[in-house]
Amino acid sequence: MNVSNKNKTLIFLMLILGFMLSLVIFSVPLYKLFCDLTGFQGFNKEVKIQEQRQNINLGELDIKVIFSAQVNEGLDWMFEAPQKMNITEGVKYDVVFKAKNNTDVSSTGTSIFNILPPKIGPYLYKIECFCFIDQTIKPNQVVEFPVTFYLDPLILDDPEASRTKNVTLSYTFFEKKE
Repeated sequence: MNVSNKNKTLIFLMLILGFMLSLVIFSVPLYKLFCDLTGFQGFNKEVKIQEQRQNINLGELDIKVIFSAQVNEGLDWMFEAPQKMNITEGVKYDVVFKAKNNTDVSSTGTSIFNILPPKIGPYLYKIECFCFIDQTIKPNQVVEFPVTFYLDPLILDDPEASRTKNVTLSYTFFEKKE
C-alpha cells in the first residue's frame, strides 16, 4: 500500500467519523424536525381546543396513562414522573414532572418522549411540553416541568386504537454538552 492509498483511507475514515459525530450532535434537532414534518406521535400538531368539561364520565373511553421518567447516563439528575391517571377522549389534562440537579454545578439536559403503544401517538396531542428544549438546572435546584395533553375524540373511529386500555408516556433526559 503506497502513501497515496494510506492518505485516501485516512481521509475516508475521518469523513465517516465526522459524519457519525454530526449524527450524534444533531440527533435531537433532526428528530424534532422529523416529528414536525410527519406529525409522528402527535408532536407539534396544532390543536384548537375549546374549554372541555373535566368530567371523565362524559367520554366513552377509560384509558390508564402511566408516566415514566428516566435520566440517561452522564446527567446526575433525579427525575420524577407524576402518578398514573385515567383519561378519556375530548378532555385536556395537566400533569407535572419534577427534576432535581444533584450536582454542585449547573447542568443542562434535553428530553425526548415516547408514547406506547405507538398506535395511540396520532391521537395524543401534547399542547404544552418540555421536550426538545434545553433545560438548565442550577446546583441542587428542583424544577417542575408541566405537560398538557389531550386525547383526540377521533380515536373512537379507530377500532384498534380505541381498544387500548393502557398507555405509557415516557420522557428521557439526556445531557446537553456545551
